[in-house]
Amino acid sequence: MKAPNLHLNLLHASERQSSSPVRLRVMLPILAALACVGCLVWWGVLTGQLMLVKAQVETIKQDIAAKQSEHGGILGQMNTARDIQAEVDQLTMYANARRTYGEFFANLASNVPPGVALMELEIPEPPAQSLLPPGAKPGPKVKPLLGPTNTVDVVKLRILGRTLKNEPVETLMKSLEDPSFTNTLVIAKDVPPDRASPRIRSFKQDTSPAAQGAQLLIFDVEYLCTERRFEK
Repeated sequence: MKAPNLHLNLLHASERQSSSPVRLRVMLPILAALACVGCLVWWGVLTGQLMLVKAQVETIKQDIAAKQSEHGGILGQMNTARDIQAEVDQLTMYANARRTYGEFFANLASNVPPGVALMELEIPEPPAQSLLPPGAKPGPKVKPLLGPTNTVDVVKLRILGRTLKNEPVETLMKSLEDPSFTNTLVIAKDVPPDRASPRIRSFKQDTSPAAQGAQLLIFDVEYLCTERRFEK
C-alpha cells in the first residue's frame, strides 16, 4: 500500500507574503545606492567644472589687471592722436583760406593812370575771432576751440588817393574790372548798396595843409575781395 503525500504548512497566517514585496525590499536599497553614487559623481563633475571656471576667471582677471595700464596708455595715445588730427585739420583750413596779394599789387602799380596819386592801400584786419564754445562764457576753466566756428571771412580792400579831377579815378576803377584783377576783387554793381563792390566811401576836397594852393580831391574807394573760406 502506497503512503499518501503529506503537505505541511508551518507558516503562520501573518507570515504569508507574496514574492513581489521580497524583490522590492532587495531592489530599493540597490537603486537608492546607485542614485546616491550617481549624485556623488554628478556633484563631483560639477565641482570640477566649477573649480575650472574659477581658475579661468582668475586667469582672466589677472590678464585684465596686467593690461589695464597698457589699455590706459593706448587710450591716452588715441586722445593725443585725435587732438593732433584736429589741430592739423584747423591748420589745413587756415592754409586753404590764405590769400596772397603780391601779384595783384604788382598789376595795380602798372595800371595806375596819370593824374592819380595813391596814398594808401589797406586790407583791414578781420574781426577778432571768437574761440569760445557755443553758449559758453569766458572763464579760466573754459577750453578754447582750435579755430572759429564761422567758415567764411569777408575781406575788403580800401584804396585812398589824390587826384585833380574825377576822370582818372574812373579810369582806375574801370581798369580794375579787368579779368586779371577779378580773381582778387569782387565786382558787384547791381546789388544793394551795402553789398556793392566797388563802393565810393568819399570823394571830397583835400583840405590838408599839404594841399594848400592846389585843387586836389581825395577819394576813398572800397572793394570786396575774394572771401577767405576755412574749408578742408
